[in-house]
Amino acid sequence: MIIAILIAFFFSNVMDFLNQTEIIFSLETKFSINPDEMILTSQNYMAAFSIEQVGYVLNPFFNISIEQRQYIRDENGKLNKNITYIPLEACTLSHFDLLLNESNINFQEQFNQLDLSNWLCPRKDFQFKLSGTYSSQEFNFIKIVVNDCQQNQENETGWNPVCASEQAKQQHLQKEGQFKFQIYQVNSVVNPDQPKTYVSSYLDGEMYFTFVPKKMSRQANLFYRKYKFFNDLSLLPLENIHEEEVIVRENSDYRDLTELGRDTDDNYAIIYLRRSQFTEIVNRRYTQIGELLSYLGGFLQIMITGLGIFIMYYNKVQMQIELSNKLYNFKINSGNEQNQMSIIKPSQISNAKSLSISVEDSQNQNLNESIADEKQKKNYLKKAIIKQFQQLNRVSLSMKLILNQMTFGLLFNNNDSQFLTKAINKVNNDLNIHDILYKIQEVQKLKQVLLRRSQIILFNFTPKPLITLDDDYHLPNRMDIEENLSDLVNSNFGENSEKNEKNEKNLFTDLYNAYLEIKKELEDESMPFCQFSLNAQLALELGPQMQEIFKNQELIENQEKVAYSVILKSVNE
Repeated sequence: MIIAILIAFFFSNVMDFLNQTEIIFSLETKFSINPDEMILTSQNYMAAFSIEQVGYVLNPFFNISIEQRQYIRDENGKLNKNITYIPLEACTLSHFDLLLNESNINFQEQFNQLDLSNWLCPRKDFQFKLSGTYSSQEFNFIKIVVNDCQQNQENETGWNPVCASEQAKQQHLQKEGQFKFQIYQVNSVVNPDQPKTYVSSYLDGEMYFTFVPKKMSRQANLFYRKYKFFNDLSLLPLENIHEEEVIVRENSDYRDLTELGRDTDDNYAIIYLRRSQFTEIVNRRYTQIGELLSYLGGFLQIMITGLGIFIMYYNKVQMQIELSNKLYNFKINSGNEQNQMSIIKPSQISNAKSLSISVEDSQNQNLNESIADEKQKKNYLKKAIIKQFQQLNRVSLSMKLILNQMTFGLLFNNNDSQFLTKAINKVNNDLNIHDILYKIQEVQKLKQVLLRRSQIILFNFTPKPLITLDDDYHLPNRMDIEENLSDLVNSNFGENSEKNEKNEKNLFTDLYNAYLEIKKELEDESMPFCQFSLNAQLALELGPQMQEIFKNQELIENQEKVAYSVILKSVNE
């Protein structure tokens, strides 16, 4: 699961890295008392001007002129003014190449809807120079003036219209109550987090000023900010900086002033285009190979840690269950114990009739049937003991048990969870260092009780266990059956190798022979009482089920001896 998730996640991130879609940027705003120079051309800016009326370009109510002004202050504080007029002409689509190149807008349709052909635009080779402030040694700005329309102004404005009559102006004023000076200009929106189109141009048409000649005049200052982009195009730690500048007028960069008109007013609206004292520094770069590896490595570590905790907890529960099943048996209730711990009877293995026949009737049995029954009888001990172990109650790992452990016993508190909790508590108690040391002391005390001083000395000098390259002799125990129970069950239904069959025979034969030896000593009246008591206690600890299995096996062997003697007698006759 970890590998599958990492491949899917890594593939997406690696593709984003190769496609350069992940951007890291920082934005810094700098303030300058004397801002540097800004040049507006048709490559980065365009504006359209008009008075709201029908056919302004042909019969305007008012004249619009644009002045490039330069104020130079000498050492004595004297201000020298240089004025240059910027020619205007009727707007065409070619004036707005900047917007026509934008793929996300249809400017040609917008141009027709707004009727921009009846607006005035600077000539395509215009140049607006903005720098400094009024207190700077050199101050460059643009002044846009609205005044009375006069004929023959081509030398100053480059635009020579036929002015509307005074009567038409008054009719418009009576109808609208005011005149509206409108400005459409190309502006830009900056999204530095975008990988490709981080600068988008659009037509800003939210700028207009109302005025009434001789009664209300308007003045406004529009400030333009410079965005300086430093784009690192490299995917490696080596820098590859590409610089770019963008001109933006933000909504907050606007100062408006409304004044009461005077009879001596010649200018009814004045708009100043100025350089903002704020400059935005944008540092952009793509995710680099070192950051990608670090990011993926961190994600990998988090996944390994998170899933590792779950896997560790799962393994812990599994180990506790396995340890509990190996160390303890579990008793559900006493009422069902007889059913759950049932013993295989000899009649289930061999033909009951063959076990109950009398000696006389056995003479009439077929020799082959006796031999077949013989094989079944020999397997009784193995099958009965295996079934005894299979019927033991065990705690099994399940999702309910895991959820119970994870919720600290609140959910699915069934028998398995209760057994496991008690078994874990008992294991923890047995592993307590104080209990272990105490039991070691008890072993030492037991040596002193059972052995004399000389015996203890000899006991202490007995050799250590010997390790050789030969096969070690192993005393059978119940773990040999519990750990190999599935193999022992399968061996009842399939072919066994000679070595495995020999090992199984030794396992069950040694157990049964040990029982017979203990039983024989219990029947010996000359056995010392101490040894008799110890043997009796061992037999009792086996439990009634195992004792019944051994008794049934003994009965089968006795019946076999009788049957073989009858068969041998009939053969001899």
